[in-house]
Amino acid sequence: MLLEARLRPLVSLRHFRQFRSDRVGPEGINEYQVARRDLASEEVRVRVAAVGLNYRDRALQDGSYLPQMPRPFVPLSEGSGVVLETGRDVVDLEVGQPVLGHYTIDWISGAFKESYHASKLGGPGDGWLSEEVIVPRRALVAVPTGWRLEEAAALAISGVTAWKSLGDLDELKGRYLLLAGTGNVSLQALQMAAVAGARPIVVTSRPALASRLRDLGAVAVIGREGGAADVASQVMAITESVGVGRAIDVVGGQFLVDAILPSMATNGHIALVGFLESGRVEGDLVGPAIRKLLHLEGLSVGSRDALEAMLRYMDRHGLRPAIGRRLSADDLPEWLANGAAVSGLRSGTMADRHPSVGLSATDPQDNDLELGKTLVIMDQRLAERIAE
Repeated sequence: MLLEARLRPLVSLRHFRQFRSDRVGPEGINEYQVARRDLASEEVRVRVAAVGLNYRDRALQDGSYLPQMPRPFVPLSEGSGVVLETGRDVVDLEVGQPVLGHYTIDWISGAFKESYHASKLGGPGDGWLSEEVIVPRRALVAVPTGWRLEEAAALAISGVTAWKSLGDLDELKGRYLLLAGTGNVSLQALQMAAVAGARPIVVTSRPALASRLRDLGAVAVIGREGGAADVASQVMAITESVGVGRAIDVVGGQFLVDAILPSMATNGHIALVGFLESGRVEGDLVGPAIRKLLHLEGLSVGSRDALEAMLRYMDRHGLRPAIGRRLSADDLPEWLANGAAVSGLRSGTMADRHPSVGLSATDPQDNDLELGKTLVIMDQRLAERIAE
């Protein structure tokens, strides 16, 4: 595989642009010009195309999650790009090949081990917010043929978390699934569950999304405006008082106790994957869990084997992650501070260097209509490239 002519001069560059988290806070990420180093035998140098943003990134940077994590480190845990150079022992990747990163690089297969925490990219290990990265070969998987590289950048955390949260997809056929929210884990779970024949019910605080969620496979969309008890009541009405067999909770807090537990069927399974509202609950958690023989499982992404299995499944069924908006690296502090209020690439940043950088088809000025992964575009032409 040949490196396209535009990228060949990059092989001999001595410095590249990199961003590091030096301290907590949205202004704690700073830009550096970094000198290149030689590769170790098992390492790969990757030109970065696009980087995915996750709630974890914001929580790490504002100090609400793992504030004791040592700094500096290069933030952001999801990314894709093309191979610029390989170490002498890397024999199964070619220069120019599109790749995406695996988040917990030491977790190849099997059950998670405590020691794997140290191998997570984007904190504590260096992540993808850089013009190029050096990672071990085991941290990379090939981008499926026909995918845009920006699509491949959107899955290593949220996609794999959704995949693991769904459990055995064959068992979902014809069964109700409750999805809390319309973030990337819930959205990607919706897409995969729908093609598996499940009957997803989505709870959202943005009712304007209802028709789009139904187009993606939701059999029902419930607003949160009536409160948690109303959500549970509507779920039970939809399921004819049986409840849902599986729920994915990214919200946490009282929503788990007041909405999800009362919505569950006997022998149901709850995947606990997030804490958007809170990691604390009050009330009776144990009673309903015992009475309904519920299974509560904490999940944190998955192995490289899981990532590759998810990619095969999505590719087989023609699924692609939805992309919400595209930012430049210079927009990141504003995103960390204001989230959805950030409108997209601004004049004077990467938009000037890459005029084709633009906003998604969804109007980014209307936050109630935005749906999909927010990306940082490091190289627009590469981000738009289709893997061959």
